[in-house]
Amino acid sequence: MDYSDRVNSKKGAGGVADAENANVHRKHRVRDLLTTSLLNLDSDPYVFRNHLGLLECKLCLTTHNNEASYLSHVGGKKHQLNLEKRRLLDEKGSRFSTPVGGGVSISTTPKRKWDKIGTPHFKVTKIRDPDTHRMGMLVHVTYSRATAEPLFRFQNYYELSAKNQNVAVSYHDKQAKDTQVAHTPADVRTATAQSQYLVVSCEPYENICVVIPGTSPIINPSTDTKTDEFWWHWDRDVGEFYLQFLYT
Repeated sequence: MDYSDRVNSKKGAGGVADAENANVHRKHRVRDLLTTSLLNLDSDPYVFRNHLGLLECKLCLTTHNNEASYLSHVGGKKHQLNLEKRRLLDEKGSRFSTPVGGGVSISTTPKRKWDKIGTPHFKVTKIRDPDTHRMGMLVHVTYSRATAEPLFRFQNYYELSAKNQNVAVSYHDKQAKDTQVAHTPADVRTATAQSQYLVVSCEPYENICVVIPGTSPIINPSTDTKTDEFWWHWDRDVGEFYLQFLYT
């Protein structure tokens, strides 16, 4: 465009354009970009035209009245930063992809596997507090070939797997038969559901489980804080684990 005859223009230079001329110039520039395929809205995966005829950027969640506004947005800092974040996210997802089946793995951390060497030697002893005369239990487990510190957890019946639930029912049924107490299947299920189960795990040994009767709830069974009524100790030198708790 010729700006030589405009006010405040120097000889041989472009004159000062007003807002109307700037808008005309911008529309010509956008039209040229669209015709030369430098800006192809059809191939842009992040732009679409809504029901009002406005352009929306799906990457930045912005709305634009015309192509010129969207072109300025594409060259802006916000859109470029979001493109970089999207690229990093795609690269991170590609690292999680597995070569078989083309799926996506939840975690790239290898699963811990070891060969179990059998059940450890353990002993359960009934105890009584000399001061409060409350009953309790002392669990002593020997791990002579332990590779890590033992872990323990108190679980109820509904936290067990289906297989372990059947084992628990069989255990309570056998206990009722050994004590020669008249019982029904409903009584066995009730006793099984009311009981607690202490599970102790240590690699490479198999897990052990101690059944705690439901009629004897534990005092504050917290695996994070040791108290006089509830404490545990792991002797790494001799490979022995102790856990003691009292009933309410």
